[in-house]
Amino acid sequence: MSVLRWGIIGCGDVAEKKGGPALYLAEGSELIAVMRRDREKAEDFARRHGAKRAYDTVEALLLDPEVDAVYIATPPHLHCSQTLQAAAAGKQVLVEKPMALSANECEQMIAACQKFNVSLHVAYYRRYWPKFRAMKAALDAGEIGTVLGARLQLCTLAPASGWRVDPMISGGGHVVDVGSHRLDMLVYLLGNVTEIHGFAANRLAHHPAENDTVFALRFASGALASATFHFHTKPNRDILEIFGSDGTLTCDPFDGTVFIINGEEQRFETPSPTHLPFVEAMVRCEPGHVTGEEGMKVTRILEAVLQNKA
Repeated sequence: MSVLRWGIIGCGDVAEKKGGPALYLAEGSELIAVMRRDREKAEDFARRHGAKRAYDTVEALLLDPEVDAVYIATPPHLHCSQTLQAAAAGKQVLVEKPMALSANECEQMIAACQKFNVSLHVAYYRRYWPKFRAMKAALDAGEIGTVLGARLQLCTLAPASGWRVDPMISGGGHVVDVGSHRLDMLVYLLGNVTEIHGFAANRLAHHPAENDTVFALRFASGALASATFHFHTKPNRDILEIFGSDGTLTCDPFDGTVFIINGEEQRFETPSPTHLPFVEAMVRCEPGHVTGEEGMKVTRILEAVLQNKA
């Protein structure tokens, strides 16, 4: 089997703990080079993770002839431009979530990768965890009957500072950062969304982004779902309930090892590093992977609601 040789653009916390290790732990995958604007930090990352080379510019990494694919782990405002650069350099692209600041940027990324005949993937990696795969199989097998609807809720006390609450960098607030994973899980489990309504607000005005969002979603199947996110409240609550004609499935839609279906508990291990099953599927060229078109679905949902910020 041929080896997919990687470069990392952006060696921050996500690349350090989640995405980066998966690139050299997956079979048929090798980490070749890394890039960070601080050359000393890039070299330190390279030493600790076994990369051959370190760069301090995107352009230099993209010129590396040994790099076949790039993992873009920078903040969202850079995703579009760096994907366009990587595509033009003939590199396959894995970009962190959320895919971009807008659906328009997503479309540009998809078009560029198609133009230069390179693959584009978005790191909604939880789709490949055993727990969520088992949930999907149970729903598809009709274990709760016809899926009629769902309720997704996240309440937590999140940081009120940093780039994640600067819409110019992140595209919104924490709902864009961690809420995107949960919305992607709804799309993965229930299918395509055909109608979106909702509101966003930040009544406490701790930062420029929204703190509170409400989504109402209609799916192509006819199922209806609500999703609410509140990032300045406690105690914590993180739950997804899916209602069917013959039963209910309940879980933590982000982490956790358990889901409950029709009153029976099923338990699974959480992969470590978190991105490993996702990268393994990408290296195998598994059909139905999280392509740019798939990743754009969540950006469209977020965009439709965040434009209604009061």
